[in-house]
Amino acid sequence: MRHHRNAHPTAPGAISQQALPGHHHAPGAGRLPNALGAKPRLRTPVKSAAEQAADNAANAIYAWQGKFDRIKLREGFVREFGKSPHFDAAAIPQLELLVGFIEGDARITDVRWTAYMLATAYWETTSLKKETVPVLDKHHKPVVDKKGNPLVRSRRRWAITMSPVEEVGHGANRNYYLPVKVKSLPKGGARVTEQDGDQFTVTAEGTYKAITHGAKQGAAPAQKAVTAYKDDDGDEYAYYGRGYVQLTWWSNYAKASTELNLGLQLLLNPDDVLQPQIAYKVMAHGMLTGKGFANGRKFSTYFHGARSDYVGARHMVNGSDHAADIAGIAQQFEAILIAAKS
Repeated sequence: MRHHRNAHPTAPGAISQQALPGHHHAPGAGRLPNALGAKPRLRTPVKSAAEQAADNAANAIYAWQGKFDRIKLREGFVREFGKSPHFDAAAIPQLELLVGFIEGDARITDVRWTAYMLATAYWETTSLKKETVPVLDKHHKPVVDKKGNPLVRSRRRWAITMSPVEEVGHGANRNYYLPVKVKSLPKGGARVTEQDGDQFTVTAEGTYKAITHGAKQGAAPAQKAVTAYKDDDGDEYAYYGRGYVQLTWWSNYAKASTELNLGLQLLLNPDDVLQPQIAYKVMAHGMLTGKGFANGRKFSTYFHGARSDYVGARHMVNGSDHAADIAGIAQQFEAILIAAKS
């Protein structure tokens, strides 16, 4: 679940002039340069009347920047998810808090964007919850002791939270599992030392580069701390999944932090991603811009006009992992939200 890879920019390659689609050069003829060196313009495909009508109809349904009726929102949530073995009424106020963040974000202009964020939070934050329940007999009646007091037992179950959580298992068996040491530097950057001795500098803008020769981000989860790590005077932090989208890897914490104009706050204080407002900003920024954890994918790619690609939208977070499951949840949220528009 929820393992985010670093976005790696494509290495620049050699640029060669090519004829535009549908155009061919006569044999031996030279290619004419574009006027003033301008790049050729690609024509925007003209939509048919039927396609434009479909887009207009979809926009009438999905374009939205208003409030959602809280009573209808709660009723819809219970109706759609109340029969799930993971349902927990404690998730309702957390759902309302998250919807409040979305309502206050002028960049969110489509009900489907809201639905997909809620579905992502639903899936990524469903977590193990410890609770006390009564002991029942074979007839499903409470069992009592000799004094008539009901007997109880503890259990753990997967429960919907709709709130920022820590990754279950803290990324065990993943190469971001082990803590690293982070040292603030005088000019606003930081030094990161991993348990295998690899070191990196992080700039105040969130970019990083290796200090040690051949350094590669991430250490094997069974790696024993080397002397360079033990002697490092940085503070120790772990960068397992946190938040609504389970942000992972120290480099993603650094980049998300600077993109949100927080400096290196999230690198130096990773538990801040558990704060609902910050967790929302991390999720919304990535999905709106394609930056950070989203690896270049964003809402406008999957939802615009009549296009609704809830399955493909999973690429914003974690490839195709459980894409169909989350798409189904998003469609349930879509129905709830449309009914709750006020």
